Amino acid sequence: MSILLTIILIVLLVFIYKKREETETNLGWKVVGYFWLGAFAFKVNEIPLPLGFLLFLLLFRPVTNVKTKNRSAYLGLAFFLIMHVIFPAVERELFERPRDVVAASNNMFQVDFTNDWMTIRDQIKIDEYARLVYFRADYQKSGQIDRLSYYVVDVSEKGSVYYDINFSADTNRYIIRAEKIGVEGLEYVEFVEASRFFEVLDEVQVRNLSLEQPFEGYTLRFDGEWIKDANEYQQKYVILGKEIKTITRDQLPTEGYPINVCGKGKPYELPTGSGVANRCEANADFFFDD
Repeated sequence: MSILLTIILIVLLVFIYKKREETETNLGWKVVGYFWLGAFAFKVNEIPLPLGFLLFLLLFRPVTNVKTKNRSAYLGLAFFLIMHVIFPAVERELFERPRDVVAASNNMFQVDFTNDWMTIRDQIKIDEYARLVYFRADYQKSGQIDRLSYYVVDVSEKGSVYYDINFSADTNRYIIRAEKIGVEGLEYVEFVEASRFFEVLDEVQVRNLSLEQPFEGYTLRFDGEWIKDANEYQQKYVILGKEIKTITRDQLPTEGYPINVCGKGKPYELPTGSGVANRCEANADFFFDD
């Protein structure tokens, strides 16, 4: 694209030069100079401003080949707009467009999370060390998924990318949206790697992350951060490979990445008449490490 644009600019500059009104010494260099003046950009808080063109309007008053020099400066302004406004907007639109990936299953007890994640990662070109910021799944006691979504960040000093991944039960596909967030993504570098989280889910099996009694539905939530927890009133377990062991009060405080599982009863009508909800009637945290 840059080569094509360069060729077009050269052709236009030659055309402008040939349309000169009169002979002038070093006019060719002056045409190029006015072009670069019109194209010159100055950034304020990462926002590009056409400073060169503003200087042209305020300070430059050509007396010979006026149309030729004005055309060169306006061509520079057009180049500024293409490079700093149009191209970035088109690039952002293409980058952030929703993309979809086929899911292996719509049942939490049957999903191969690692395989699904690797498929998404490979097709969307996400870094293998991307960090998981948030994960939530709402599912029925049969395992049928009602809603599943999670967010990962591809962390980089050059410019991090945030991925919003949502499972669609209607199409049995993941819908992925990407957004460039720049150096702000570095704040997520301490979060767990997405691949580690999905590895844990596959090894322990979601059906085994159960509560002491059965419920109509469940919410599994994960916030991505390592915590130290001393709350003795919240039931806690530790995940050791395929095993799940109870954490007793005398073992507190405990540390790790907690997966919270909430058991919900039958849906009930909200008092405002705005819909139905499932109250979380019991919950527990399942800790794992990296």
